[in-house]
Amino acid sequence: MKGKIVSFLFCVSILSLSYAQDSSVLKKRTDLGVSLQVYPAGIIPTINLEHFLNENSSLLFRLGVNFVDRQDFSDVNLTEEGEGFGGSIGFRKHYPSGKGKFIAGFNVDVWSLNIDWTDTIGPIGGTIAGSTYTLVVQPWLEGGYFLPIKNTKSQIGLTAGFGREINAITSGDEVEQGFIASISLQYQFSL
Repeated sequence: MKGKIVSFLFCVSILSLSYAQDSSVLKKRTDLGVSLQVYPAGIIPTINLEHFLNENSSLLFRLGVNFVDRQDFSDVNLTEEGEGFGGSIGFRKHYPSGKGKFIAGFNVDVWSLNIDWTDTIGPIGGTIAGSTYTLVVQPWLEGGYFLPIKNTKSQIGLTAGFGREINAITSGDEVEQGFIASISLQYQFSL
């Protein structure tokens, strides 16, 4: 038992020393910002925190509200409108180019949505209405370009995303899910 503890402490020491050496060489930073993501069936404003693991890789955390208005995009109901809170975690790679940088990333969003819907009643032609709660899991890929704002520690970026909405948990009648594309305008500054 004593040998296992000594081995464990030795491994932790080696990892700590190698991390300390790496962190002194690498300039780590954290950016705070906001974004407005627009997709055909809604708008998602978020607050973002991007933590750089090194100069070319970062983790992205977002918190926000998803405002849904599927208009006539739903194959399930006539109309679907709602909103809910949620967030995401993602990983980005950064590729310096010109004055700015290209980014490529993978994100997973989770949204807790309440959707109000209307639909028709078979051959009678009347309408019915209801409300459905759904927990949406949304994996998606993004790519874009960020440009620094002159004489500041901030930058502005435009990204495009493509992914899939998956209704992981549903309470109530079925609501639309499927593939999704979006555009996001982002502003962030270094802390």
